[in-house]
Amino acid sequence: MNASPVRARPALALCLTVALSLAGIDARAQPSKRACAAAYERAQGLRRDGKLIAAREALIACSQPTCPAAAVADCGPWLAEVEKSLPSVVIAAREAGGRERLDVRVLVDGRLLAATLDGKALPVDPGPHTFRYEPAGGPAVEERVLIREGEKNRAITVILGAPPAGGPPSPRPLAAPAAPPSAAPAAPPSSAPPPGAPPPGAPSAPAPSAPPPAAPAAPPPAASSPPPLTAPPRAAPAAPPAVPPLAWVAGGVGVAGLGVFAVVGALSLDAEAELRATCAPRCPGDDVRAIRVQHAVADIGLGVGVVALGAAAWLYLTRPAAATPPPARASALRPALRPLVAGAAAGVEGIF
Repeated sequence: MNASPVRARPALALCLTVALSLAGIDARAQPSKRACAAAYERAQGLRRDGKLIAAREALIACSQPTCPAAAVADCGPWLAEVEKSLPSVVIAAREAGGRERLDVRVLVDGRLLAATLDGKALPVDPGPHTFRYEPAGGPAVEERVLIREGEKNRAITVILGAPPAGGPPSPRPLAAPAAPPSAAPAAPPSSAPPPGAPPPGAPSAPAPSAPPPAAPAAPPPAASSPPPLTAPPRAAPAAPPAVPPLAWVAGGVGVAGLGVFAVVGALSLDAEAELRATCAPRCPGDDVRAIRVQHAVADIGLGVGVVALGAAAWLYLTRPAAATPPPARASALRPALRPLVAGAAAGVEGIF
């Protein structure tokens, strides 16, 4: 009766030990509330600074089911926004001849991004970065690249072994100077005497005297060159004479006088025709005198206009002609050589 409970105690203890150990492992795997709060605060600052890779890790930590519900409600949507904004690049490396290289290590701002190239997209924080490509054999290449937020799978191809852009051009080899034409070799001195020369030891004959130099011939007298033919100067075209201002005034008065004649004459004729049709021959004296005054004004305007236009025409036709400028005199210089009795004279002559 007492043996069965005693046997059951070790089995129960073993089960409790296993359950507690599993509970401890699960508790250690899940983040604590304090770690969730720290990741929540850190994620907000990293997002604000543009460090989206570190912000993504913090948001993954604070969006776990064991974290407080308020933190999970914020970290979940923030994580989706960061994943959408986080840019990525796909890097390819080629040699100058076109062969693709895979054994290239990539560093961004001094931090390792990829040990080798495998064609996969690599996340990079937005902003300007210095990419350094280090092949297994050969010099490294650096370039400055601007990574834009939200740019996914941007293709970047680097050429290994190419000269840096904007570097000084390689010096061109200087051409060898041309060799000067070789002179004909001088004849070596001969020990044999020239033909006709006396043998050695014989008395030398006196050298014949050279003839006196001939006097230089006098140069023939130079004939004087004929004077060059020059075209006669062309007179400048005369400017048209200016219209006197008084002619303009008289013309304006004449046009105004004819205008008064036309307007006032038409009005007086209309008024006269109306009186003839209504009250002739017993029309009021004031109306008759008004028509006569209009007739007189029209006649005066006609006379003034005719006289003024005649005066304007006379002033225009009798205006003084514009003064014509004197014709320009062309200057022609020519050398001259004049023979004289005792010799010749040279000089320059012309018209000024």
